[in-house]
Amino acid sequence: MRANDSDKGRFQKDTLLLLPSLLPLLLIFLYPLIQGLFLTLHKNGASGFTLYNYIQFFKVRNFFNTIPRTLILVIPSSILEMVLAFAMAYHLRGPVRGKGLLNGLIMFPLTLGPLIVAVGMIDFFKPDGWFNLLLIHVGLVSRPLQLLYNFWGTFISLTILGIGFIFSNLVGLMDSIDPSFEQAARSLGANGFQTFVKVFYPLIRSGVWNIFALNVIMQLAVYSSAIIVGNPASSTRVFSVVAFEQAMQYFNYNMAETIAVVMAIVQFICLGVVHYIRKKGYVGSASTFK
Repeated sequence: MRANDSDKGRFQKDTLLLLPSLLPLLLIFLYPLIQGLFLTLHKNGASGFTLYNYIQFFKVRNFFNTIPRTLILVIPSSILEMVLAFAMAYHLRGPVRGKGLLNGLIMFPLTLGPLIVAVGMIDFFKPDGWFNLLLIHVGLVSRPLQLLYNFWGTFISLTILGIGFIFSNLVGLMDSIDPSFEQAARSLGANGFQTFVKVFYPLIRSGVWNIFALNVIMQLAVYSSAIIVGNPASSTRVFSVVAFEQAMQYFNYNMAETIAVVMAIVQFICLGVVHYIRKKGYVGSASTFK
């Protein structure tokens, strides 16, 4: 009986300790979410529940095209970011001379944020910027490349930030793998490629896919780089651009919330696809995570 009373008192105490963290969550996240969902079911300036906003989203090309435009921008850039970040993290795993400095340089763009990175790109990638002058000087191109205010400007900005984010997660994941696994495989006759495919990669496979999914979800909400170094009127007219336009220019908060909800649904779908791929290729007990 005393044990039950003790457990009950401990549960109540633990519940009270959770309140300081639960209250901000309810006020900052849950309430706006419920309010936003409520707005999507009402036509702007009218009363009564309706699916008008969702019908308009899938009916009006200006809204619906944000789905393929965002995915065409984010998915290829995320794949490129994963390939580059994986190669760098794999090379820098374990004790490497100057590892701390290199890690800091790779992750430095994360400390700047997307806005400063996008603004910095203007001087670097403009027609008479360092990048184009270097390409012309070495003879790779005869005239400057147009890398700003189009699809490629936003693509490059996402890649710069995405590499830092993925690398910061991969480097810890790879360092957590005991090198004795690879040494044992090599001692049994496996070459470098076989050791990577059969031993090292299965240990980090689930973690890699989880990191990729997080990066995709994060970049689906791209905004500042789509505005500053992209073309928000056409090629980089993504979810957040149209949602901001509806809210701040047309004061149609109902449609803006609807676009945000559709974006969240797309994010969940992408997460589900990545989860399915990760589970389908699960190799058993060699994986670190299930």
